[in-house]
Amino acid sequence: MQQGKRAGVMAIIISTLGFCVYPIFGKVVFAGGASVFTVLFIRFTLAAVVFWSLTWWKSGRPRLGLKIWLVLLGMGGMGYASMAALLLGSVHYIPASIASLIFYTFPLMVTVIAIATRQEIASGLKLLGLGSSSLGLILVIGLNFGGVNLMGALIAFSSAVVHALNVMIGNRVLRVSDPLLSTAGMTTGAAVSMGIASLATGLTWQLSATTWLGIAGITFFSTIIAMFSFYKGLQLVGASTASILSMLEPVMTGILAYLFLGERLTLTQLVGGALVLLGSMIVAWVPVPVPVSEKPIP
Repeated sequence: MQQGKRAGVMAIIISTLGFCVYPIFGKVVFAGGASVFTVLFIRFTLAAVVFWSLTWWKSGRPRLGLKIWLVLLGMGGMGYASMAALLLGSVHYIPASIASLIFYTFPLMVTVIAIATRQEIASGLKLLGLGSSSLGLILVIGLNFGGVNLMGALIAFSSAVVHALNVMIGNRVLRVSDPLLSTAGMTTGAAVSMGIASLATGLTWQLSATTWLGIAGITFFSTIIAMFSFYKGLQLVGASTASILSMLEPVMTGILAYLFLGERLTLTQLVGGALVLLGSMIVAWVPVPVPVSEKPIP
């Protein structure tokens, strides 16, 4: 495996570990009375402070064009915010497992867009890894579309589309901006968006110490570590590989729920987890090719 590819794969795995504990911490903070807007506003505000502090310490005053700043703020304020709102809204109409399964169609979208826009070259092994991970995810989450509400399915699918576009935009932005500065801009946009959204409902501040620890866990593991690692990995391995590797997240969440929440895993889910892992291993070993759009013109 190429050295840069190895570092990128490790970064994405670290990212999935950070994201997969979000539901675990989420159960703690929501059981403690924290509202969704409170958690998201604090999460992104604290993460933005950390990212900006590290950016100034590492590189001093950042210098990017206005267009790139607006793109980064939009990725956080509109991309992340709308993706989260759509996914959350879909579970009012369909089961969370179906919403999650529909959402994880985004790696397929990313792969198709990356090849169609000549940002990446088609690879049989990568498509095989995508297929293995997709089949495994179906087994892990379960497939039962009987009587599924069409509105809920469309909302969940819209969430996947938004996230896929966000990943592809991030893939281009990282050519002119480093992952640390990019995440600083995105979390700032998300914090502003959540702050504006919370004006209608207000924020909840009277929370127990356990709830605050849960919010701290979401901020550190599921935002600071997870977001930076994902965009660092995205920069090193490309959009499609990063997205396919991200399909490990629900598998890891299931394992943690089994270990810490006492939730049971069936044989079918274990087989599905193995297929997701196999798919991830396949795409991890596919060399990173030179994108068609970046090959020198003879």
